Amino acid sequence: MSGHFQNSAPSDLRADVRHRTDGPRKMHGISLRWQIGGNSPEQGTWPPPEDWNNGQAPYPHVYEVWINGEARQTVFLYWPAWDWTPSNSHWVDLGEELDSEYSVKIRAKADGEFTPFTNEVTVRAEQSQPWSSPRQPRQAPQGREAAPRHGTVNHPRSRAAAAIRDEDPAKVCVEARNLNSSTVWQEVVPGADRMLADYPWNNALKYLEYRKFFQGETVASTGNSAFRGLDLAPDSALGEWPLTELDTSAPSQTFTYDYTAYHTSESWSHRWFITREGWDPAGGLSWEDLEPTPFLVEVQGSHREEESDKWEFATFPRRTGRAALVQIWGGHGGPDTPDGDNGGKTGEFFASTCDVLLR
Repeated sequence: MSGHFQNSAPSDLRADVRHRTDGPRKMHGISLRWQIGGNSPEQGTWPPPEDWNNGQAPYPHVYEVWINGEARQTVFLYWPAWDWTPSNSHWVDLGEELDSEYSVKIRAKADGEFTPFTNEVTVRAEQSQPWSSPRQPRQAPQGREAAPRHGTVNHPRSRAAAAIRDEDPAKVCVEARNLNSSTVWQEVVPGADRMLADYPWNNALKYLEYRKFFQGETVASTGNSAFRGLDLAPDSALGEWPLTELDTSAPSQTFTYDYTAYHTSESWSHRWFITREGWDPAGGLSWEDLEPTPFLVEVQGSHREEESDKWEFATFPRRTGRAALVQIWGGHGGPDTPDGDNGGKTGEFFASTCDVLLR
C-alpha cells in the first residue's frame, strides 16, 4: 500500500447478515466493521484507540459500499468526540427480502482520491442473526438536551418545498395546498400523537424505525393527514409534480438540504432511497415501490467542517426515466415520553419526496 493511503485506507473488513424489526416488518441488513488507523473491529469500549485524539483521528469520512461487484451506496460518517464506534462500522439496509448471498467490499475517499478496496467478504442469508445494540464507550454522555430539528430536501426539490414553501403554481401543487391542513413545509412528520403511540426510535437497540408509519401510497405525507396533498398522484387533470432533471452520466451528483434547525448526534442520520425501475407515478408512492438499499447515507455524529447541508457523491443509479427519491432524516428526538422512558424522547423523522427525471 502506498504511503499516501497508509493511515486512511480501510482494511480487515468483517461482515455478517443481521435482522431487526420495524413494527410488523422484519428488516435485514449487512453489519460492517473494519480497521481504520488505530481503530480495529475488536476495539473495546475502553480505552479509546491510540490515535483517537478526542475524535480528531485522521480517519476518512466518506466511503463507498460495493455489493456483488457494483457500487451501491455512498456513506458519510461523522462521529462525536466521545464515541469511536461510528468511525469504523456501518449498517447496510437490504429490506425485507434477502438474496441467498452477498459479496461486499468497501473503499474510502481521502484527499479527493479513493483508497484501494478492502478484502471482499461473502455473507449468506441463512446465517442471519438478530441485531444487537451497538457497544457504547464507558464515558457515553447521558441526558443530553434535544434541540428542534426541521427541514426538507432543496435539490432535487421536494414536494413539500415546491407545494408549500415555494407555492409553485403547478396544478398539482395548488391542489396539494388545498388538501393540506398544514402550511409548515419543514415538518413532514407522522405527528406527535402517532409517535407517542408507537415510538420511531428504538432506544434499547439504538436504531430508527420509520417504515411502520407508511401504509399504502402515503410515503410523501408520512401517513399524516395534515400533508395528504403531498400524496397526490399525477394525472391528466393535475399534471406532473415539478421535476428536477438529473444527469445520471455525470461523474457525481450534488444534493442539498434546507434546514431551519440543524442537529447532530450519533443517533441521527440521512438516508436516500430511489424508486424501483418501472415505477408508475400514476399509481401513487408506497414503500414497496422503493429500492430497499439507500444509495446515500450520512451518520450525523458531529458537525462537518465543510457545508453541513450538501453532499457530493458518485454512487447514483445509472438509468434514465421518471423516478422519485425519498429521503428520511431522523433520530432520537421528538416529543418527551411519559415517565422518561425510551431515553426520554419518542424519536422522530422528517420525510422528503423528490420527483426527478433521470437523463
